[in-house]
Amino acid sequence: MEPRLPDDAGVTVFNVFTVRPDNQQALIDSITANGDVSDIPGLLGMRLLRSADGTQVVNHMRWDSAQSMQAAMRDDPRIAATKNRVGQLIEGASPVRYEVAAVLK
Repeated sequence: MEPRLPDDAGVTVFNVFTVRPDNQQALIDSITANGDVSDIPGLLGMRLLRSADGTQVVNHMRWDSAQSMQAAMRDDPRIAATKNRVGQLIEGASPVRYEVAAVLK
């Protein structure tokens, strides 16, 4: 099977937050406090993952383009407020942006 690029490859971001175990759920609650994010232009989806040991939360976001992501990070007041709340709960963060290289299905 030949790998292919999808027409809508977009951008994927994984932000790995390090937290104290007693702050893990508070971090998740802070990120989800804005409710439905489907009206953020360009945001195709977001998933939050928590580590079983309580020390990490991964925010996995899919954007239709780097430009949409940058505009939302710059202009959306909900994102700015969430960043402030998150900053108070985390010990560290490692954001990494990825682009789809191939789809094998």
